[in-house]
Amino acid sequence: TLDTSLQRVAEDALESTLRQSGEAFGVRQGAAVIVDPDGAVRGMVGGRDYGASQFNRATDALRQPGSSFKTFVYTAALMTGKLNPATIVTDRPVCVGDWCPNNYNRSYSGSMPLAVALAKSINTVAIRLAHEVGPAAVAELAAKLGITSKLPRELSLALGSGEVTPLELTNALASFAAGGRVAPPRVIESIDGKALAVAEPVVAIPPELAYVVLDMMRSVVDEGTAQ
Repeated sequence: TLDTSLQRVAEDALESTLRQSGEAFGVRQGAAVIVDPDGAVRGMVGGRDYGASQFNRATDALRQPGSSFKTFVYTAALMTGKLNPATIVTDRPVCVGDWCPNNYNRSYSGSMPLAVALAKSINTVAIRLAHEVGPAAVAELAAKLGITSKLPRELSLALGSGEVTPLELTNALASFAAGGRVAPPRVIESIDGKALAVAEPVVAIPPELAYVVLDMMRSVVDEGTAQ
């Protein structure tokens, strides 16, 4: 399934990022994954230099996904039918027991639509949503969408405290582009010209919900933290 041109793009992107920012963040290695909505892996880089390290960080490195995991929190909240992208939510201080998480900029923005809260990656809103639906529901939804690693059933999960591999996270997020259908990632399509059987995608969430979440995810790039 590998696309040699995309593979080169992934390798060049990883190398240039590490060269430009690696030293400042104390990072010497990384990974990159490109997956089609149907699970076909088009590009995968497991490290900067295979000669220096044979560990495949794309498939085997368990790392905290951080705010990218909020996608599953918002999806679980939308599945309740009580919210939509235009629902007004409030960014304000929140405490759960002795735990009082802050936003990245340590400020609060007040009322805003749900879609804007995701675009701006508001921690307090993600925590409240996870509290309302329950962290177990978020973890179970993530599993349905292709996250195979064991996730903690606690509120910090909303901020990406669980550990996942880059490949499973990428494949799970690709399911939104597939209309809510999940297919296991694959690299081999045929051997000696004989096509291998491909697992049928499983419908994890309704396609209309997948479209709504995908549109909200675009706003992160168009007007949010990923501009």
